[in-house]
Amino acid sequence: MIVSTEYFFNSGFENRNGDVKELERALSRAERLIDLVSFGKVRSFADLHEAAQERLKYAVCVQAEWFLTYGYSDANDSVDCRVKIGDFSYESKNNGVHNNLAPEAQGVLKLAGLLYAGTEVK
Repeated sequence: MIVSTEYFFNSGFENRNGDVKELERALSRAERLIDLVSFGKVRSFADLHEAAQERLKYAVCVQAEWFLTYGYSDANDSVDCRVKIGDFSYESKNNGVHNNLAPEAQGVLKLAGLLYAGTEVK
């Protein structure tokens, strides 16, 4: 995990119910969701610039606090997109919106450029 419970509290976030196990669960779930919407940036955390690492950790904290406040919803953990280029096509659900992604987390990731996938040519 890139965000510890200590980092979460030191960054000024709250665990209103006081359950450390639930906080750890929320942080883990938040990291998975942030990794999904940021196209694997959590998994490549060590390769990111220090400022991007801090923004990513902040977004995970925001998302974990959101989960602790509003709960979890498995139904919303997929990005919706429909793309067709020549013979290649890709489709997923939710019309490009993560209903369970905290708006502040989405904003932090967007401003930090962490929602950009880029392209790779071989």
